[in-house]
Amino acid sequence: MERVEIPAFPTIIVAYKNPDYLKHNFKLSALLEDEPCTEAQGPKNKEGNALHPRQTLDSHLEKREEYSFFYDWVRECLKDYHEHYKLQTENLRICLSWANKSPKMNEHRGHFHPNSWLSGIYYVSDGCTPTFFESPVSQRKTGIVVKSDSVLDHNTWQSPSETGCLILFPSWLEHYTAITEFGGTRITISLNVMPQGLTSDSLIENTY
Repeated sequence: MERVEIPAFPTIIVAYKNPDYLKHNFKLSALLEDEPCTEAQGPKNKEGNALHPRQTLDSHLEKREEYSFFYDWVRECLKDYHEHYKLQTENLRICLSWANKSPKMNEHRGHFHPNSWLSGIYYVSDGCTPTFFESPVSQRKTGIVVKSDSVLDHNTWQSPSETGCLILFPSWLEHYTAITEFGGTRITISLNVMPQGLTSDSLIENTY
């Protein structure tokens, strides 16, 4: 299994490429076509369309048998993540998962995922606008500013948004998307992950 580590600020974002993404994404697109979603939400743009993406009413897609072909692969990624980083917890468990649908001129405002330890985004559709991550180091946003055309001055980082790619990141890391300008619908699957069982040791030990 291919793993790509991406140093971003004082943390690491991990990307996995789905080897069966063509087959998986075709099936996911068909399933999500009929999946009930929220109404368009949030402030409206000049065309009168709400800016916030529609989201599936079911926030536990990971429990549904018809989606198991996809979540079996996600759990393999989480197993690799658990083993590679030598996590002191018995398992990593998906606790929430839902899909997002963003039509043209839609965007996803800056946010983070509460009540979660690790989060993920899987890109289903082609031509997805990227996800941007904000630096959590507040000191970089104050004080003396010396502009640079290199990564030295960047407070945001643009993640891979290639179809069939899953990115995993700390749930506290704020992220957002720019306005979707391509003609189709931007479809992604989000997931939240918690440690499971006995976690850590000594005075920070806990069981989830």
